[in-house]
Amino acid sequence: MAVELRLSRLDRVYRPPDVLEGTVVITTPNTLTHQGIRLTAVGTIMLQLSARSVGVFEALYNTVKPIQLMSKTLDISPAGKILPGVLELPFHLSIDVPNGIVIVPNGAPIETLFETYHGAYVNIQYLLTVDVIRGYLQKSLSATTEFIIESRPGRFQRSLVVPESVNFYITQDTQKHALLPVIRSGGFRVTGRIATQCSLTEPLMGELIVEKSAVPIYSIDVQLFRVESVAAGDRMATESSEIQSTQIADGDVCRGVKLPIYIILPRLCTCPTLSAGAFSLEFELSIVITFDAGFSKNYTHVEPVASKQLVALESIPLRLVRA
Repeated sequence: MAVELRLSRLDRVYRPPDVLEGTVVITTPNTLTHQGIRLTAVGTIMLQLSARSVGVFEALYNTVKPIQLMSKTLDISPAGKILPGVLELPFHLSIDVPNGIVIVPNGAPIETLFETYHGAYVNIQYLLTVDVIRGYLQKSLSATTEFIIESRPGRFQRSLVVPESVNFYITQDTQKHALLPVIRSGGFRVTGRIATQCSLTEPLMGELIVEKSAVPIYSIDVQLFRVESVAAGDRMATESSEIQSTQIADGDVCRGVKLPIYIILPRLCTCPTLSAGAFSLEFELSIVITFDAGFSKNYTHVEPVASKQLVALESIPLRLVRA
């Protein structure tokens, strides 16, 4: 016996108030008696405290209750029997916020569903489950699938998406951490511009120029970070983690040449920047320049040092919107 959920949309992406449509497929070699077939759609925000932010003991014992965004139940078949073979039961279920509002602890009322997001400490997930209830002494048959929620762009959101970029420059004087003496004494300068506001459906674009560098460059990367904050009592526990890293250049690049920056944002690991009182989701970019000090003409002996001393970086806040 097997139960399968098939959604009508292959990408499983829905925008409220879309209708969730699909088919429940039940395959059984024998006659199956059941007490009803029920469909449940649930949207939940799972929050977790970082041990590095609040401590190991507080992270283990001070759990954060999940926030329920949506809970809907639909009975698609009354009690009865299923004959041997394959049974297909179509269904449709509207996607919206029950009663048109959700109250988030320590936050303002929400009149829409948050977008699907899979993070390290914040997880927004929507699941569709079908249960074939088989009585008290028999285990129910069930199947679960995830569907993805995206916000429907409105006029206000579209008006926010204007070309916004920031000029940046990276030198030995802008670094807050220690660099190798040969890197700091020889000097370097990298300039460019990059977007600080980007639509999730568009690539993140920019450019950079290596104007000078006494030490050969090993690589240039642009890293995307998520900054997740979760309410822990009277304060916010904030933790930053890397989502992806995109290599812009490999090796010692030519000086004075524009290097394009073109980054595709991952879908499930990003969402519009938001703040809801109990938690917040922000993003930032880090431009990382790694030097190859071992091949420098002015530095023939490389001592064992921390890899951080071979790296120069610049962090830039990034706002993501849906448009």
